[in-house]
Amino acid sequence: MSQYERKDRFYQKAKKEGYPARSAYKLIELDQRFKILKPGRKIVDLGCAPGGWLKVAEDVVKGVVVGIDLLPLQYSPASSTTFIQGDFLDSTHQQQIVKTLGGYADWVLSDMSPNISGIKFRDTLASAELCEVALEFAKKVLKKGGGLVVKIFPGPELDPFRKKARALFEKVTQVTPEATRKSSNEVYLVAQQFFS
Repeated sequence: MSQYERKDRFYQKAKKEGYPARSAYKLIELDQRFKILKPGRKIVDLGCAPGGWLKVAEDVVKGVVVGIDLLPLQYSPASSTTFIQGDFLDSTHQQQIVKTLGGYADWVLSDMSPNISGIKFRDTLASAELCEVALEFAKKVLKKGGGLVVKIFPGPELDPFRKKARALFEKVTQVTPEATRKSSNEVYLVAQQFFS
């Protein structure tokens, strides 16, 4: 990744507007299109560090927002936001998220990414596996009509995963937000209207 690309206009905009990462603008764009965030909604953010999506969510929702990541946040979240530093794949942490929600979630957001090996087939498989875990978790915590956003690296696993999501949601849309780096091999699937 070049220094120039890392410090592109979204990087500069994030610095100026007080977001911990340029990724904030991906969620802002997805929200504008899919109406994900509304005051009073309950949001779960998987893979939330450094906190770009978490901050966007808490600023709009002003209610129950729960984030989890292995890495620390790079900003101080609002008192209404709960951050769990730990492994989402650990069932104990998943139970902690459920307890903190105090009910069903409106949306589960997953910007989780595997540690990149540089070996394409390995990275796409690892990405799809994280999406599978996010989908299984969403099945447990989403309210009827709720939604799921997952980041996934395109590969042979993309279509089978999309089919699984379509069996559970009324609509599944593939999106590449404008703030996605040109060199990045990632897309987002936005699943709406959970059947429950």
